[in-house]
Amino acid sequence: MDNFESRRLPKTFILELTQRCNNRCLYCYTPWNGQCGDYGKNYQNEMSTEEIKDIIVKLQNETGADNIGLSGGEPTLREDLPEILNFLKERGISANVITNGTLLTDELVSKIADKCLFEITLLSYRRDIHDRLAGREGAWDEAVKGMARVKRADGTLIAVFVATKLNYMDLPTTIDLAIALGAKGLMYNRLNISAHNLRYAEELLPTQEMIQRNLDSLENLGKEYGLPIAASVVIEPCVVDIERYQHVNICWCPLAGEESYFTIDPAGNIRICNHSPVILGDFRKNNFIDIYYNNPYVRAIRSLPEDCRDCNSKFRELCCGGCKASSEQCYGTMNRPDPFVKLVKVHSIYQPSCGLLMNPDVNKQY
Repeated sequence: MDNFESRRLPKTFILELTQRCNNRCLYCYTPWNGQCGDYGKNYQNEMSTEEIKDIIVKLQNETGADNIGLSGGEPTLREDLPEILNFLKERGISANVITNGTLLTDELVSKIADKCLFEITLLSYRRDIHDRLAGREGAWDEAVKGMARVKRADGTLIAVFVATKLNYMDLPTTIDLAIALGAKGLMYNRLNISAHNLRYAEELLPTQEMIQRNLDSLENLGKEYGLPIAASVVIEPCVVDIERYQHVNICWCPLAGEESYFTIDPAGNIRICNHSPVILGDFRKNNFIDIYYNNPYVRAIRSLPEDCRDCNSKFRELCCGGCKASSEQCYGTMNRPDPFVKLVKVHSIYQPSCGLLMNPDVNKQY
């Protein structure tokens, strides 16, 4: 691994504005839904508008932050969202609103379309499948209307597809619908296992073959349309031969490096990412540079799990065991490979010793 102290500061952060959400997504990975790690305690308080502005100024002063994602829960439940976006624009910080799209009224979109990029989840072209995964009836209709409103307002839209066993086969037609609704790019996220959605793993977890079929479709789409496509949740090279895909940006865990997106929750606590259940401190009281360079948990995330040390993949140092936050939620430790690797029932391409059969320990919550 590279010299830990040589890391430059990240410039992208996520602010989780609220834990509240009007959907009940089966695949949700937010750590408080699983009540794991430090979220066994009650951290449901929400910062005020002024406190959020203070956080933004502090981030910019300490790190030079130039991009902030506004997430939740569902960030559009915050009535002060337009005010927060105005403040970010005044500070010269670009913003992404990570939303299910269901509350994007004409009035709201008209206020914020020129101040942010929208990341909106579209889970299927089929209403019933989207609603099943979103956890309530009507979610598909509202999300599609929200996306259409962004298009009419000349906003910038990225469609987000979460791949599960229920919807993986819908990907090509869903992308066609997203493009028709104005999507300028696509984020493909395979289901990321968490303490909350582990209970649905048998119903939702896509197999290696399903993910490979999706990546094949994305590769063809990228060739044909030149659409920017990112596989944002790590797809381990012991699960799929990722070298086959030249038109899909295969993302890795940034491992607390320059490309990291440290996350501040609604109560002001800072975590290493939006998947992680571990609170590193109260950002209102702690200095980011001290956390970044000196916190032992931040240092530990860059270590290679014991089970991965015999991996012969040339991507081993990039993969580093997959999603450490998922391991933390499901195993209570980062020193094991991403549980996704063990849960998919496949034979390893590069790493036959990685142990892909389900381990009963994965059923124990943190």
